[in-house]
Amino acid sequence: MASAALVLSLTTVLTGAWYGLRGSVVTAVPPESVFFYRDTGGEGASSVLTAGVDTALVNSASGNHGDVITRITMEIDLPGGKGPAFNYAVLVTPVFTLNASERAQDCPVTARCVVNYDEFLAIEEPRRTLDVPGGASRSEYVGFVLQKEGCASPGLCDDYVDFDSVVAALERNRTITLRFRYQLHSDGEKVSTCIIDLGPQGQSAYQPWLAAHLRKKGWVQLPCRR
Repeated sequence: MASAALVLSLTTVLTGAWYGLRGSVVTAVPPESVFFYRDTGGEGASSVLTAGVDTALVNSASGNHGDVITRITMEIDLPGGKGPAFNYAVLVTPVFTLNASERAQDCPVTARCVVNYDEFLAIEEPRRTLDVPGGASRSEYVGFVLQKEGCASPGLCDDYVDFDSVVAALERNRTITLRFRYQLHSDGEKVSTCIIDLGPQGQSAYQPWLAAHLRKKGWVQLPCRR
């Protein structure tokens, strides 16, 4: 009996010591969807496209082992090679509603509100450093402005000049693969992936539609392949 208690006590101590040395244990949960919206602050070449995703990070360490995200990027895979990557630019709250223009009238003082087709409202707030507390999760919608000025992979974003060039690049292939990279201060890099099918699997001919849809409605929410 005494020996069993001793073994249990030692196991508890050693487990606690291991977690203390290990620190944070963060997992990036794959997103369920990604949304894209046109910034209506300009027309034609002055318009931009922003992509948004839920961070969905889980820290399974104990409560005193939190972590901080030092960098977030979104990388677009291209067939046969590495594609462009963009830096986290804004915090964004998507609101799907039938009265977006009316809702935008109550836009917070510290935010910027973007309305598309009166059924989608993006509430943008300045980017800030995000933490992931120990024993908890962190869920925030982060936005990436898809322009070469926000490029995280120099030389690979030159084709992403304006709204038209971006949507043309996105719909070029039947499948879009997005990789979200989270650099954590203690637990290193974590990656989650979203594969988006723009055409039904097995369909013989892919008919591009994304650019026309975004030009007309200004926003779209696309599910990730499960």
